[in-house]
Amino acid sequence: MSEQTGLYVGDWVRLTGWYGQTYDLEIEMFRDCLGVFQSDQHRTAGQFTPLCELYEAGAGSERGYIPNFGEYIKDPVASWMQIPKPKYGDK
Repeated sequence: MSEQTGLYVGDWVRLTGWYGQTYDLEIEMFRDCLGVFQSDQHRTAGQFTPLCELYEAGAGSERGYIPNFGEYIKDPVASWMQIPKPKYGDK
């Protein structure tokens, strides 16, 4: 049996918010992009957070600067944790 190598529609991730609060969210496809809606209000308003915006500086990351471009982070890490799909009725 092969191991899953990425995130797909229907997978679940855990994000950490302010004051250590955690959110378990389902990966969805919206306008041909994988990501999450952080709440029902975000879904109603169409405010989708793509996975590419959920990367941040980590222990092995470095900050750099490119003239006429600005600051960037080299080797960012995912700010989410992939978790098992909840069993039916646990949502």
